[in-house]
Amino acid sequence: MKTEKTEVAVLTARGMSAIASISLAGLDAHGILKKVFHAGKPIAKGSVVHGWIVDGDRMIDEVVVGCEGTHECVIHCHGNPLLLEQIVHLLQSHGATLADANTFLLNTFRQDSSHLIEAEAKLSMQKSATLAGAKILQSQINGGLSAWVRGILENTAAVSVDAIHQQCRDILHRGRIAERIINGVRVVIAGPPNSGKSTLLNCLAGQEQVITSAMAGTTRDWVSITCFIGPLRVEFIDTAGLDDTFASRDEIERAAQGITNELIDSCDLILYVQDISADNPPLTVSDYRAAVVSVYNKCDLVQEPIKSSATKSNSPISDRAAISISARNNRGIDLLSRKIVDVLEVHDFDVNRPVAFTQRQQHLLSAMLNTATVSEELLSNLIFSKNGT
Repeated sequence: MKTEKTEVAVLTARGMSAIASISLAGLDAHGILKKVFHAGKPIAKGSVVHGWIVDGDRMIDEVVVGCEGTHECVIHCHGNPLLLEQIVHLLQSHGATLADANTFLLNTFRQDSSHLIEAEAKLSMQKSATLAGAKILQSQINGGLSAWVRGILENTAAVSVDAIHQQCRDILHRGRIAERIINGVRVVIAGPPNSGKSTLLNCLAGQEQVITSAMAGTTRDWVSITCFIGPLRVEFIDTAGLDDTFASRDEIERAAQGITNELIDSCDLILYVQDISADNPPLTVSDYRAAVVSVYNKCDLVQEPIKSSATKSNSPISDRAAISISARNNRGIDLLSRKIVDVLEVHDFDVNRPVAFTQRQQHLLSAMLNTATVSEELLSNLIFSKNGT
């Protein structure tokens, strides 16, 4: 049922020169729009009308309004944040209530969805970074997570608590992997100075993005590129070389080292690049939250064969997560790409299996792990269907 109050939400805004979309929905949506929108023809359901947003005699912006329903319309205006603020404040002055865009869209999707998981999947699909991510979300609507919940609710007496707990753990684990496919991942290229990090980024980009030099410490600020590897959208970030002696030089070097550590703390995967011909200090993997792939670069300098495990005796991590390459000669990059997909566990990911893809779902599944019985209440809250099943 459409809410009696009229809500306004900024759905998209992509910059100063881009187009933004403002949704107005509620029983008085058209009444409020008539007070601020001047056009050459009336607004009707299904119509798209060009005109102006005005405040009295003052014109604010030239816009296009689409009437998406009896009580809903979308104003497409310029993306200048000052104009957006003026239009939203004007709508509020005529009785509209400002709403969070995600909450607004979720409530909109719920009106045409049979259960909450379906509405959440539709909302998440609006922001999916990849087609594979959209497929995962689509499969949760009639199969996947919703089918799992229905199956348990229909046979609660036949399923043990231990089995439910294990299934919850599996769904949460797959959800973390699915999140990488749905939202994309951030991969930080880190390591000592002059190990070839910037050369590797340029190699991945297919063109020069970063100035490289034989002098250590050339890169001080971080630079990123985005590309696709298998089912993943990957943002690769080149960082300043990690070196305590650099950090002690001056304030700029300390700041660069600090930024590198912050990026490492927030990424999904670290490519720790080292010069295979140099005497590298040992690396303690436990120092990092994210998974680490040890990349031994410049193998062309020591006639090192390209392989998926390092031959250095002081390899900082297991052979399974180490690889030798030559970024300068573009050797071993395909092998490195496959290693990234493997370590992030997205290879051959089954899009049809149940996954938890929202914090709400994760919270309810985690709560089920703490129950001594099969909780029909938590399961019902997870799917929250209109017909109560």
